[in-house]
Amino acid sequence: MIRRLIFVTGVALTAAVAVSQPVPAPPPAAASLDDAGGAVKPRRGQSAQATREFLGLGVAPDAAAAKRGAPVYAANCAGCHGAEARGGIGPSLIYSNQVLDDDHGEKLVGFLKVGRPEKGMPSFAESTPQELTDIAEFLHLQVEAYANRGTYENKNNILTGDVRRGAAYFAAKCSACHSASGDLKGIGARLRPLDLQRTLIVPTREDHPKRAVTATVTSAGTTVTGRVVRIDDFEVVIADAAGATHTIERGPGVAVALTDPLAWHKAFATRVKDREMTDLTTYLASFK
Repeated sequence: MIRRLIFVTGVALTAAVAVSQPVPAPPPAAASLDDAGGAVKPRRGQSAQATREFLGLGVAPDAAAAKRGAPVYAANCAGCHGAEARGGIGPSLIYSNQVLDDDHGEKLVGFLKVGRPEKGMPSFAESTPQELTDIAEFLHLQVEAYANRGTYENKNNILTGDVRRGAAYFAAKCSACHSASGDLKGIGARLRPLDLQRTLIVPTREDHPKRAVTATVTSAGTTVTGRVVRIDDFEVVIADAAGATHTIERGPGVAVALTDPLAWHKAFATRVKDREMTDLTTYLASFK
């Protein structure tokens, strides 16, 4: 029941859902692209799992079983419920309580064996338990494909820019912090083009202490500088280089100056032109 309620409300929100953004942590360094100096995480898989958890979609479907169930579903169910279970002369199964309350067929198999003859749905008593379980997994995969935007993938070719123009843009705007032979070495092999663009605009702070927002707080002649732990209208909490935490109440005579190492990237999103982004992405994708 809980999953069903979360799903129904969550699907409407999922367009705005991606993955929760990492909380500023002690980040390091100089550059600001995600791949800087490290292994790239499986973003798409993480995104899919995070969205699944947010929507309460439960366990991930068994892809192999769903593949086996596809022709069985097509032969027996698609005529009424549609090829992707989104409805036809019969109802959509994407929002079906019978489907959403099931994980791996433990409830659906029994339901399918009996059917609902009084409402026109035949019994599938002659099907084997394995066939019915495979149908259940096929249905769960359709729910996943419909609801989980974390599994979506832009398959359009976005590497249509001009490498030379991209190189010129990089030299003029990016080379002060990044280099093809340094922090961005191999970035074109580690990130998909779409993830590359996302990273340009929203670099993660996770595992990058030097990307943390810092604050310099001056109060009563004393100045303290450190990583921002929390800040609101009433107080600012910072952690200094030694790890000590300082809580300063905000008010008259208290000056707070914030420094965000990723400020350039935030502004970049508003000033970059489409052609520049395409050229730059195409150029960065050539860093193999």
